[in-house]
Amino acid sequence: MASTTSTAVLYRSRQMVTRYQERNIRNTFPFLRLPAELRNLVYSFCLDSTAAQKIINRYYKDLRDTTNIKSVQAPLIWSKCPTIFLLSRQLYAESSFFIRKCSLTFDHGLLDLLTVKDFVPEILVRNVTSITIDDSGHPLFKDNILSASWMGYVTLIEQLAETLALGHKLRNLTISLAHEELVPHVTTCWAADYACGFRDSLRRACDALRSVRNVGNVTLVGFPLPLAAQLKARMESTPISFLDLPRDVRHIIYGGTLDWSDISQQLRHTMANWTDKTNSPPYPKRSTPTVLLLNRQITAEALTVLHAKPLALTCPGDHNMEKHHHVPNMLRFINRATLQHVQHLHLKLESWEWTYSLDHLLPVFAATSSHSSYPIVKGHGNSLKTVHVSFTDNLKTRFLADVNQLYPDNTLHTSLSGLAKIRGLKVVTFSGDLPACYTVPLAQIMQMPATVDRASLPKLHALQTNGEVVELEDDDE
Repeated sequence: MASTTSTAVLYRSRQMVTRYQERNIRNTFPFLRLPAELRNLVYSFCLDSTAAQKIINRYYKDLRDTTNIKSVQAPLIWSKCPTIFLLSRQLYAESSFFIRKCSLTFDHGLLDLLTVKDFVPEILVRNVTSITIDDSGHPLFKDNILSASWMGYVTLIEQLAETLALGHKLRNLTISLAHEELVPHVTTCWAADYACGFRDSLRRACDALRSVRNVGNVTLVGFPLPLAAQLKARMESTPISFLDLPRDVRHIIYGGTLDWSDISQQLRHTMANWTDKTNSPPYPKRSTPTVLLLNRQITAEALTVLHAKPLALTCPGDHNMEKHHHVPNMLRFINRATLQHVQHLHLKLESWEWTYSLDHLLPVFAATSSHSSYPIVKGHGNSLKTVHVSFTDNLKTRFLADVNQLYPDNTLHTSLSGLAKIRGLKVVTFSGDLPACYTVPLAQIMQMPATVDRASLPKLHALQTNGEVVELEDDDE
């Protein structure tokens, strides 16, 4: 019990600042009042860009004369963000600027050390203005670890390239691998058709360096001259961003990343996986393509390309739907706001049951006028310009064989008449089983302005068994 009370008292005491402590705090000289020259001197003690090389040198000297490499234990090292970077924004700005005057030098590659990030902070690599990698440490090793030493350089280059590709302040980058035991592998072996691990690993390192751009000056020694010239030019050049590409090229890329056809694929997938018709269809989750989430300019350009593409909705004939309420709601595959930007609509209904899906789909495109039976929705646009409907009806022969039936019958006409609410289109075409006496006047209506009075609209007609054409009643009357 006494122990618990004592702990509580000690805990409270750490939260309270006594007058003596407050006086000591106030009497502490503020670091930022020091002249800039003195602060830079402090930064030089806090930030040592040579520490990593000193650690590697000490470890590799232990390896130099040993006959059993495994007996030499690698140093236990790790890196962390320098504390002085974490104190305040001003201290970070000043100390990181000081780092830019420093340079990193690597006389060795990485042998069995883990990664360069384990002993050189990433922020240090990205803020120095000069990095030098040379093979002056290579002669320390005996011939039996020549390949290990070479792979150490390759590993070091790859890891530094990975960090520098994220951003850097480099003005000078020098890689010198000109030792006499290494040069033949990048000269004689370079164009040879036989296998050479040294040559192939250097190619891999060069591929990693290609991701580093905007370096002030690059010096490559010991590399094949054509490769060195090409790599130097690339690393010194300013990287080209996506928006630097010509607009026509960007549009080609947008066309390959965005397409309405995904909706038809999702519909087929939904119908194939919908085995229990007593439950709701397994609608897919709607998501926004990544290209539309990058920035405003790319989104605007990509949408221009997407909107110019036709929305082709293919409703499959093999579905096993028995009741009209089984027909999926098309607005669960594409939302209303997206549909209002569609300019070209291609509907392919491979069975008559899909006409029930039009009850949800067509009101989105309906003309917002007083002549429309659909409610006026704020924000409705008139982006739709062309419509093509392909309709397949396996019951057409049965209807035309019955003297008491018309084709299209009243049920089919009720669903398709929603097309007449879409007005002001430039091009409307029909194909499939619907008779011309029905589709021709319907296409004319859809191309008329929404302001045309209903009495002036062409009349829709149906076929009887004997081929006689009969006028259909207007559902809105």
